[in-house]
Amino acid sequence: MNDSGHRLRLPRGLDGETFLRDYWQKQPLLMPAALPTQHFTLTPEELAGLACETQVESRLILEGEEGRWEVRHGPFDDADFAALPESHWTLLVQDVDKYIPDTVSLIETFDVVPDWRIDDVMISYATDQGGVGPHSDAYDVFLIQASGRRRWRISNRHYTESDLLPGIEQRILARFDTAQEWLLEPGDVLYLPPGVAHWGTAEGPCMTYSLGFRAPSQQELASEWFQHLVSLSDERRLDDPDDLRADSRAQLTTGVFLHAAQLLNELPDTHSDDFRRWLGRYLTEPKAQFEIPPRDPAWQHADLADCLQQGQTLRRHPFARIAWTVMDDAQVVLFVQGEDLTLPSFLQPMVRQIAERRLLEAEEIAPVIAATPKAGSLLLRLLNDGILEVGEE
Repeated sequence: MNDSGHRLRLPRGLDGETFLRDYWQKQPLLMPAALPTQHFTLTPEELAGLACETQVESRLILEGEEGRWEVRHGPFDDADFAALPESHWTLLVQDVDKYIPDTVSLIETFDVVPDWRIDDVMISYATDQGGVGPHSDAYDVFLIQASGRRRWRISNRHYTESDLLPGIEQRILARFDTAQEWLLEPGDVLYLPPGVAHWGTAEGPCMTYSLGFRAPSQQELASEWFQHLVSLSDERRLDDPDDLRADSRAQLTTGVFLHAAQLLNELPDTHSDDFRRWLGRYLTEPKAQFEIPPRDPAWQHADLADCLQQGQTLRRHPFARIAWTVMDDAQVVLFVQGEDLTLPSFLQPMVRQIAERRLLEAEEIAPVIAATPKAGSLLLRLLNDGILEVGEE
């Protein structure tokens, strides 16, 4: 059960396992009336206010005559908005879940998908006929209609770089073949797997929430992994093998290749525990602007005990990225903000609760701490690191 008290309402006959098996990263799915509209409390004026903040990533995308597109980057001010035309433009604001607590409860409703993959909630406000043009994304996305109506068209074609409009920053397709289309009302959700080209157009003013997922490319993974291997390497040098030939001063013998391979094979490979730890750290690494400062002053065990005795809840910081795994030696590893904590196996239930829930009730965790003091030490560390915060129930 998620902390918000609501769950994504899948179409009749579908459950979470069926969704993951038949739709996740395979085919689009329209989910009418999938979410209650009470999740969508943010107003267009509040979204515009966020776009005026220097630390918030935002864009304006305008469609001009004859299919000409313009992209403007924030922060914006009142004069920028006042000068906009009446129609054919969209405001996009990234990472709204990091700044608006109510948005975090929306993420909790999507408890059928991997939480560690979630990147951010982007929210857009569009005037009539506003949109970002036909395009495809390299990651999964849930398109959530919050207010107004938006028409979505999808294409079955596979598009390449040659299909993009030249000379503009936004990756917009020059042509688009519509295979299906739907008009989404508030509360409707459209899931799209990676690579499915889509085109959304507002029919009157509307707001759309986009739940996007991290999907590192092979190039990104390789680059980061190889940098990690370089950090583990030392000054040992390639030595000469026994099969050097006196009659050939230029031949690379079999021994040369074997000695070079042996030198590199002493570094971890992708089947090692080191790789698993590295990947967990990499997948939970936050964007630079979402580092979390430690608690000041730091708490002691008595402070945590008083907090729980008063019935206080512990909430995950909105910036925090968390995942967990069990290693081959049965040790439990908690990954938090690009770091790994190795913990004894008996803490697995607590670790799973911390990683999979954004709200920890005092009545649930106080007995666990009383029975297992190391669970209290773990919570105290996460509180002092800023990963957990104290909040009213």
